Amino acid sequence: MSLPEPHVLTAGSTPLPPRHEPPPAPAPSAQPRRPGNGGAGIASLVLSVAASASLVVTIPMSLIAALLTRADMGRGQLDWVAPLVLWSLPAVLGLLAVSLGIAAVRRSSSGSNNWTAAIAGLWISGLHAAAALMLVLRKGDFMILF
Repeated sequence: MSLPEPHVLTAGSTPLPPRHEPPPAPAPSAQPRRPGNGGAGIASLVLSVAASASLVVTIPMSLIAALLTRADMGRGQLDWVAPLVLWSLPAVLGLLAVSLGIAAVRRSSSGSNNWTAAIAGLWISGLHAAAALMLVLRKGDFMILF
């Protein structure tokens, strides 16, 4: 099997039809796109829901920490361990959700899907923080279970 010969123009052959170039692309719009309009709002919403749901993971661990570190009577020196275990993961996820939500609100146009998701994520994070603050003001402690 041999390779095909390339097409060579000779005196008796017909020339190939001219190639047409594609039309030029339209000029970009006058308003430049702002970087970061991607999924920061959606990420904020997902992280704020995950922060609330992460309490399901941290509650059993904080109960074990409270069982192992609480004093028999009165206040002990290690009373801070159980609240730290309880609020560690929700606080980190909540702070990430708030920072991404604020960035998405600043970068997105009002009413866009990214902006709406960021506002929803900020509302959920705000409600989560308000509930934690109410528990602290009510009991004077971050431990909500005792």
